[in-house]
Amino acid sequence: MKKIDFKQLADGDFQVVVVGLGPVGITLCNLLGGMGVSVLGIDARDDVFALPRAIGMDHEVMRVFQGIGVADELVNVVGEYKDSEYRAADGTLLRKFISPSAPHRQGWPAYLTFVQPPLERILREKASSLPTVTILTGVEVAALDEPDEPRLSLREMSTGETTSVSATYVVGCDGGNSFIRRTLDIGFEDLVFDQPWLVIDVVLGEEDVDLPQTNVQFCNPARPHTFVVLPGNLRRWEFMLLPGETAEEVNHPERIWELLSPWLKPGQAEIWRSATYRFHALVAESWRSGNVFLAGDACHMTPPFLAQGMVQGIKDASNLGWKIARALKGGPSKLLDTYEDERRPLVHKVISITKGLGEVICEIDEERARTRNTAMMALVAEGKGTVVRQSLFPPISDGMIGRLANGQPAKGAGEACPQPRVLVDGRLVLLDDLLGHDFALLFRQMEVNASLRDRAKQLGVTLFEFGGQYGYEEEDHVLEDWLLERDARSVLVRPDRVAFGCASGADELTFLLDQLAEWSGHSSFHGAGARRAG
Repeated sequence: MKKIDFKQLADGDFQVVVVGLGPVGITLCNLLGGMGVSVLGIDARDDVFALPRAIGMDHEVMRVFQGIGVADELVNVVGEYKDSEYRAADGTLLRKFISPSAPHRQGWPAYLTFVQPPLERILREKASSLPTVTILTGVEVAALDEPDEPRLSLREMSTGETTSVSATYVVGCDGGNSFIRRTLDIGFEDLVFDQPWLVIDVVLGEEDVDLPQTNVQFCNPARPHTFVVLPGNLRRWEFMLLPGETAEEVNHPERIWELLSPWLKPGQAEIWRSATYRFHALVAESWRSGNVFLAGDACHMTPPFLAQGMVQGIKDASNLGWKIARALKGGPSKLLDTYEDERRPLVHKVISITKGLGEVICEIDEERARTRNTAMMALVAEGKGTVVRQSLFPPISDGMIGRLANGQPAKGAGEACPQPRVLVDGRLVLLDDLLGHDFALLFRQMEVNASLRDRAKQLGVTLFEFGGQYGYEEEDHVLEDWLLERDARSVLVRPDRVAFGCASGADELTFLLDQLAEWSGHSSFHGAGARRAG
């Protein structure tokens, strides 16, 4: 970590200031620092928040952490995310959400649980090891001036001392009550969901207790509630507050144990923490003002029923990070416009989907609940009651993706490109560990002639051939199968592992490269030439 005294901040040379060092902010610091960007990360807290909040992440988030270089350190922090069952008050199965089985297309299980405090510590330690990253805690933003040329007034919490710092870009990752968003006078679009819930995390003792082995949404109109299996001996319950109840009366030890009594009694577990929240469905009306951006809860709040809150925030960081790095290296400014173009519509859809599921779970009118149960039980009887969780979420459909001649997205465009395990020097390696921070062209059983290779190289695209005499060999053919499903033999991949588009032959690939050239302003993005095995 680059060492600097608070008093010397005004003399610091920072390209980006990240405000808020929760999972989203510290991830962005790591991503930018890994690309050589000078970053100042600040947080009002002296240390990470000691209690868990977010508990779920998906394979794309795990790929981000892999790219940062902390996957090995997270082994003891993450665990399997169980299937989720929706059950009526009498226990009848109403719906089941599952994840795809192995082999995993993204290189990781489709969904994982995790424990937030140690995850954040690992990310902070990694950021602190990067030479271009400075982390300051116990520091708050007192003022933000001139978003087009941002200057921040900072206050040291312990002394009240203030100083100012300038940066090319500022990113507010400072949560739902974001100072940065409020200073910019950016409002929220309200998707109309407002429910108070009590969240209880427990540490199980040594005594065996009869608990569900999977996650359960109890769609009980008497009190909707949720059970989640967390890593190790951690478990979570969430209880909806009923009309007339207050947070103070519900979040009380005697009341908590009363709510837990169907499963646990005192002595069988320890309450790690309990807290009340209002679950909202909100999307900021704008995610950018000048050179100041918002990410994570600062620009969207998601009900927790699909564990998408932190997931979408990390994807914000992954989407924005490489674009800022490219812009700082001379890339076109229009690249930064694609952050909101891509992320806001997608997050809006994710929140709307989650809100819809929440409305199913939170029904407390008994007659409407019976009608709901009848409809959902009929789908189960028809074999339509099981849903693959990842099938609910759409790909990126706007912004920097390849398009067909008719303007529609190219094949595979906006989807997360698969990450196969490939054989390198006699050992299996996850593909992302080879890709670096460049665009990449992955192709199989397709002739990429010298002209196309030169064009790709000029645009900073790295070539990876699969199969054949000299190409990489996949362990489970996940990329090959994905390409076949899209009637394609190659895919052009962005630095955030999103597919720019797929091509079945040279003409389609040429068209994609022409579009990439337009996005790059007909100049080369930073990158380097072709790589082939053997």
